[in-house]
Amino acid sequence: MERKGARTKAITLREVNKSIGGKHILKNVSFDIFMNEILALIGPNGAGKTTLLKVIASFLIPDRGKVLIDSVNIVEKPSFAVEKVSISTGYERSFYYRLSVEENLKFFGMLNDLLGKTLKRETEKVMKELGLLECRKKRYMELSTGYKKRVDVARALMKKASIYIFDEPCSGVDLRTRLKIHEIMKRLKESGKIVIFASHDLEDLKIADRVIVLKKGEKVLEFSPKKEDLAAVLRGVLEIQAFPED
Repeated sequence: MERKGARTKAITLREVNKSIGGKHILKNVSFDIFMNEILALIGPNGAGKTTLLKVIASFLIPDRGKVLIDSVNIVEKPSFAVEKVSISTGYERSFYYRLSVEENLKFFGMLNDLLGKTLKRETEKVMKELGLLECRKKRYMELSTGYKKRVDVARALMKKASIYIFDEPCSGVDLRTRLKIHEIMKRLKESGKIVIFASHDLEDLKIADRVIVLKKGEKVLEFSPKKEDLAAVLRGVLEIQAFPED
């Protein structure tokens, strides 16, 4: 019987290892992610943050270890992760460069079974939320880095999922957009979703319930930013005061 106040595990990683191009990227990474939680990953360049996000989303298969979502082993059943997870990868080449912002979002919405009036409504909603209405007809290739990041976040919201993953969602955006993205992530949590994101920015970590620190592919620390001094903790573990952009 689950004790009162106990958190419900939704995602479990056990001894996850991944090598790419002969380089050992993830080394025996283990932790749990709980329902209605915002989890942040942080660490210097090359720590394995993006690789770990892609493993959770089943974009990459671990060489060893287990990844469970709702007790289902997604290494053996990747289609389950496809159903449950929506991911903002920050990968520009996954968009159609010659299509407009609106056309890109509608295309990805259709891939996620949004059609007709629902597709139109959801596209308008995410464009309004992320300040994309003014550039809705502009081709993706014409956008600035900050606007491309907004479109990437918007694409993740065009899928009705239970787990939302964002890779550096606030990189290259202005303060107003950063706060809007924070608001969106908090709202997702309030609606019963799980939010996982990677960041270099200490300000982003303040909205997280927990922070996992990665260093050279290993989990070196786990803590609550609401209980700890972020800067002091990270200086002590990583011996750096700020994180350079990828």
